[in-house]
Amino acid sequence: MLRLLFTINLMLFSINAMAENNNNQIQQRFKTFTAKITGSKVRLRSGADLDSHIITQLSKNELVLVKEDAGDFWGIKPLSNAKAYVFRSYVIDNVVEADRVNIRLEPNLDSSIIGQLKNKDKIEAKICSENNKWLEIAMPDDVYFYVAKEYLTYAGDSSFYTKMQSRKSEVEKILNSAYFITQTELKKPYDEMQPHEAIDSFDLIIKEYSEFPQHVQQAKEGLALLQDNYLQKKIAYLEAKANISHMEKDELLKAVEKANTYDEELQVANQNSNKNITGKMKFWGTVEDALYATWTTFHPEKRLNDFYKEQEINAVAIAGVIESFSQGVKNKPGDYIVKLQDPTKKAFLYSTKVNLDDFVGKKVNLKVSPRPNNNFAYPAYFVNQIEVQ
Repeated sequence: MLRLLFTINLMLFSINAMAENNNNQIQQRFKTFTAKITGSKVRLRSGADLDSHIITQLSKNELVLVKEDAGDFWGIKPLSNAKAYVFRSYVIDNVVEADRVNIRLEPNLDSSIIGQLKNKDKIEAKICSENNKWLEIAMPDDVYFYVAKEYLTYAGDSSFYTKMQSRKSEVEKILNSAYFITQTELKKPYDEMQPHEAIDSFDLIIKEYSEFPQHVQQAKEGLALLQDNYLQKKIAYLEAKANISHMEKDELLKAVEKANTYDEELQVANQNSNKNITGKMKFWGTVEDALYATWTTFHPEKRLNDFYKEQEINAVAIAGVIESFSQGVKNKPGDYIVKLQDPTKKAFLYSTKVNLDDFVGKKVNLKVSPRPNNNFAYPAYFVNQIEVQ
């Protein structure tokens, strides 16, 4: 009997040892990789189960570094902006003076525990700005957060994540610099503005960093803000200068006329399209001429087609019902109104490329570029493309 019990225990020990050995081999074979989020607002949790604390929500196409296979979940490296906290009383001169000190996600006792520190552990910490009873520390290397496997897809090896994080850091620096320059230039009078550096930076982000759509959208908004303000200041500057003397006014008009002298390509295009241009479209042609003249100040080597190609790249999509705006209002920013899907919102429209009369009363999808709204209540847009819903 004793021999039988001994044999059974030996077998159970062998089975457990084999299982543990297999688990170790599986963990050793697991290779860290880069994954892409496939859903919207995907929940990132503190543990590998649906009952665990929700840390944040991840955006579609966001990249994460997968470090662990946890059954139905992947364990991922904490995001770069993740923070951890320990109670300040347990740490003296960056040395832990107690055992099993809890590391928490937020600086309060109700927050989730994500790890522990041992007595005499050395840490780098700073006083938490939200609650000075807590210390903010770097996220421990052995802490993972978890995402359900169904919302992740393979995007590359671990080096791809490192590369993309480096590019993300680059685009954030370029964007921050461009916005800083923009704010500086907007404070200057027109004749002192030098916005070329900011415009080149915004253009660089739009063309070279398409894998970061949020940053591209911010660059488009910054570019529109800068161009809109520059144009408004230029108009005010020209009007002020024109009031000084007829001679100066004539010189400025000649300069504008010279800037609006396009190449042969533009002249041919105008000749071919004149038969399709309505009176309203011709009226707004003078506004577009002024915009193009301003744009060529920043892009002297480019032509009109390049200008409208950039407009289409930076275009935004809106939808709604078009109505004619025939009121004789001074400085109105468009001949048409589009009632957007939100019935409380509208926008002014005009175009030199599309005859909007053909679409009055219809539900349409539009690709539009921002234009000065002349301080009216609604935004204004130039219509690049239009299609009936």
